[in-house]
Amino acid sequence: LDPDDEVIGVQLTDGDRDIILVTHNGQAIRFHESDVRPMGRTARGVRGITLDEGDWVVGMDVAVAGCDLMVVTEKGYGKRTELSEYRVTGRAGKGIRTIAVTEKNGPVSGVKVVREDDEIMLISQEGIMIRFSVTDVSRMGRATQGVRLMRLEADDRVVALAKIAGKDDD
Repeated sequence: LDPDDEVIGVQLTDGDRDIILVTHNGQAIRFHESDVRPMGRTARGVRGITLDEGDWVVGMDVAVAGCDLMVVTEKGYGKRTELSEYRVTGRAGKGIRTIAVTEKNGPVSGVKVVREDDEIMLISQEGIMIRFSVTDVSRMGRATQGVRLMRLEADDRVVALAKIAGKDDD
């Protein structure tokens, strides 16, 4: 890894899945994992998404048919969007908008691919945690701002998003 780079996620797949990357500034890209060729352990890797100046990848997940992408922002806003709204493209593109990042909702803090029977836990910088059902979050289009999921103090922000799998998940 280069200085200031870090691994943000690892997923086990069956070799025939789509990968979704989401950035801090609300861009997302979906590409087939076969676009990433096998390499040795010392290889540098390939570009997943082209980033604008000052942007970085905050999350990745594996697309699953019939699921939604849950996006949560630093100021406690979030939404879920059907994965079918994210077209499959080649890797290394600029991506498409997954949430409208504004002063009101803040930049993206985390993302997860979720099912209807999953639950989500949000954790703030100040240690506040909240747990809720995925169905409590409105399903919205890609370019919307989302709804308030967690009320935060002015100097607090969401720093972690965890999925609590439903009974059918492995």
